[in-house]
Amino acid sequence: MNERVAEALCEAEVMKFGLFTLSSGRKSPVYVDVRKLPSYPKAFAAIIDVLAKKVESLGVDAVAGAETAGIPIAAGIGLISKLPMVYVRKRPKGYGTNSFVEGNISQGQKAVLVDDMITDGRSKFNFIEGLMNEGAVVEHVLVIVDREQGGKESLGQEGVALHSLISLKELLEYMKEKKLVDEENYNLTLAYLENPERWNK
Repeated sequence: MNERVAEALCEAEVMKFGLFTLSSGRKSPVYVDVRKLPSYPKAFAAIIDVLAKKVESLGVDAVAGAETAGIPIAAGIGLISKLPMVYVRKRPKGYGTNSFVEGNISQGQKAVLVDDMITDGRSKFNFIEGLMNEGAVVEHVLVIVDREQGGKESLGQEGVALHSLISLKELLEYMKEKKLVDEENYNLTLAYLENPERWNK
C-alpha cells in the first residue's frame, strides 16, 4: 500500500459511510468521492505526483481524462509529465464536430485513459471506444482507487491493463490503523467487499 496516497485521500475525506447507489446502479455501504480531491491542493498534488510517475513508466504518448472526474486528474498529469492531454466524453456532444474526444490526438498515438476509480469496469469501455475511434491505441487504464469488483478482469479480457494507486480495502485498512473509521463501519464495509452482490438482493 502507498501510504502517501492513503494519507492524501484521507486528508480530502473521500470516504463516506452510509447507504449509497453507485453509478453502476449497485448499492454500497461506502462511497469514495475522489471528485473532491482537487479542492484539497496539497493532497491533490501528492496524488498527481504519484500518478505522473506511473504514467511515465507506461511509455504512452498522451493522457486522456474520462468525463468528468478524470479531466482534472489528466490535466495535472499532463502538466507534470509534459504529455498532451485530451478528454473523452461519455457520448458525442451532438453538435459541431460531434466528437467523443476534445483535444488533438493523432492516429496511432498511445493513450492512457485516466479516471478517479473503477468498480466493474463497464463504464470505461465507452471511453476506450471513443479514443480508438479517433485512431488512438489504448492499452492502459489508470485510476486512483480500485474497488476490486471485477474491473481489472473485464479490462483484461479486452487486452487493456488496469493500473491503480490503491484498493478500497487497502484504504479501509489504513483508516482503521489511523483510527479514522469506527469499528461498525469498518466491519460493515469489509463484509461488503467480501460479498458485494449481497447488497443488491
